[in-house]
Amino acid sequence: MAAVKRLNTTYTIDTTDVYLTGNLHVRGVYDTVTVTNTDVADRTIALNVGEADWGVGGNASPGTAGLIIDRGLAANVALRWNESVKNWEITADGSTYANILTGTGTGLTSIVQDTVPQLGGNLATNGYHINFQTPTITPTTAGSGNTLVYAGTVGGGGSGLYIVNGSSSGQELVTKTQAIVFSLIL
Repeated sequence: MAAVKRLNTTYTIDTTDVYLTGNLHVRGVYDTVTVTNTDVADRTIALNVGEADWGVGGNASPGTAGLIIDRGLAANVALRWNESVKNWEITADGSTYANILTGTGTGLTSIVQDTVPQLGGNLATNGYHINFQTPTITPTTAGSGNTLVYAGTVGGGGSGLYIVNGSSSGQELVTKTQAIVFSLIL
């Protein structure tokens, strides 16, 4: 059957179901789908299909490709691939993007990016050290049933590490130097 080509014509199909037995090709700048839920059986959705150069936007002007959630009056959020930094990124405010950790080791580079980190289990450092830096705030309470370790200025052969718990406040942890002095006194 020969294709029929009509310019500047709008067609409206008003029916319960439409079945196409062949491929559907849609050409245009935007496709708008207005439904409540969309079910897609495919396991992979391809974005940036037809890229003629290396990467998203090519080498000359690397760009981004991803998914955007329109939040109405609130800022949009997104998950995207950023070709210029070769990393996945995420945003919670629509303008500031942060790297997502990938298998290559790039991404989150410092725990300070999360200003209130919380652990749900044990902390394993995999042979790395935990460094306490001064100056810090001197806590006055650790809360019921908790022990708090914090850093302070090192002095007099001390460790600079202090604890606060239910029975002690501002007690410095014992170092090897202090232990020798204590054993001589005792």
